[in-house]
Amino acid sequence: MKTVHIIHWISNIAGTGALVLGLLHWFANRSFLYAHMLFGLTVTLALLTLSIMLLFTTGVRIAGALGIIYALIIPTLGMNQFTLLIGDWHWLVRVAHLLVSAGAMGFVGIMSARYLKLKQAERKDVPQVSTLEAVK
Repeated sequence: MKTVHIIHWISNIAGTGALVLGLLHWFANRSFLYAHMLFGLTVTLALLTLSIMLLFTTGVRIAGALGIIYALIIPTLGMNQFTLLIGDWHWLVRVAHLLVSAGAMGFVGIMSARYLKLKQAERKDVPQVSTLEAVK
């Protein structure tokens, strides 16, 4: 369960960094493109790692499979956005990239919460044995 918390925090921090750097590039013409891409890759890897964990967990397998598909879409859109709708309509690609990326961060949060809730429910179902009873 600690791993899921760590993945969630990594995703939040990296996603915020990517968002800030992307907005700086978009509005202030300050380009930190490689750092932005590194943060985006970190979010994608966090999503992929969590999705693989969920894929092997009963009760959240569908979310895990969807997360893997989502993790494949993010870099495809991010790396190809400069070749899509060049000209006056390129802002649509930028907005789509922003929404897909923000959605990935939200999806990591949702999947983390589902996993943690499932694991807490499993802990409550397992009868707790005290150390004195275990020794007997």
